[in-house]
Amino acid sequence: MISCTEFIPSYSELFTYLEKHYGRGEVDNFWEYLFKPTGDGIPLINFVKKEGIRGCFTYWKGTLSEEASDVTMYLNEKAGWFYSAMHKCPSKGRLLKLKDEIGIEPYHHYCLHCDHYRAAVEKVGLTYTYNFAGIDHASCSLLITDPKVFDGRVIVDENTEILEIRAADHEYFHPDFHSSLNMGVDYVGEKYGKDVLVDYLTTYTKNVYGPVFAAIEKDGLAAIEAKILDTYAKEKTPDAVKTELKDDTLTVTVAYCPAVKHLLSTGRKMSRWYSYTTETVMTVLAEAAGYKFEMQSYDEATGAAKYRFYK
Repeated sequence: MISCTEFIPSYSELFTYLEKHYGRGEVDNFWEYLFKPTGDGIPLINFVKKEGIRGCFTYWKGTLSEEASDVTMYLNEKAGWFYSAMHKCPSKGRLLKLKDEIGIEPYHHYCLHCDHYRAAVEKVGLTYTYNFAGIDHASCSLLITDPKVFDGRVIVDENTEILEIRAADHEYFHPDFHSSLNMGVDYVGEKYGKDVLVDYLTTYTKNVYGPVFAAIEKDGLAAIEAKILDTYAKEKTPDAVKTELKDDTLTVTVAYCPAVKHLLSTGRKMSRWYSYTTETVMTVLAEAAGYKFEMQSYDEATGAAKYRFYK
């Protein structure tokens, strides 16, 4: 499992991988798939269908709080507009930080994926204007309007609700990122097959887990064990995993996968390719330590698994 707290670099790496191997147009194809307003993927459409323009306020209030954003949001239902001023995007900001820390390059058109929220907004008859000025510094702004009442002016008055979200007040923990990763591996697996999916996940692991490889070089299997335990701690499910490190063997027992549990609880379907997010990542880490990896069992219904690293 790739933790939802590590989703952003895997997202960026997938865009880079698709463009490198299949061209820029394929990245747009993936974004269209990911953001298609059917209600079973990125859930903005469910909010705006139910609440109209207020649904934008409700949806991003939840997601941007969980992502620990620095943003100011405005809603004036009477005048028919919603405005979001992103002071520091948690996704782009995280990628820029990782670039400084471990040298990975963010996908060069990373921020353009947000323009695909447009599909949900326009499906319910609203208009969508995205301002990408400032994205090099992880800032942007967004204006959504209801053409039935909007008169072309954004005026903050007594009918305007204002919400300030500050990163310092929130923990970075957004479980719904598991949905986009699940859809990503499904897209690659179904369209290109196992070998390409494994190649992408291998590339991601090698590019992003530099600090883990450094720890493995020093501590071997103990570093892999620490990485696994840290992943489940970040998911707030330390009870879901047990490890046993004995001699030259590390055995891992997973009672349930927090990603599978979250996605099924929110009505999503698990990709038949999802287990590769564990199997491939762990195989790459095993090889770095000079060991072999074996997935001994995996339950698609719960994500429960047992696997081992051995000589």
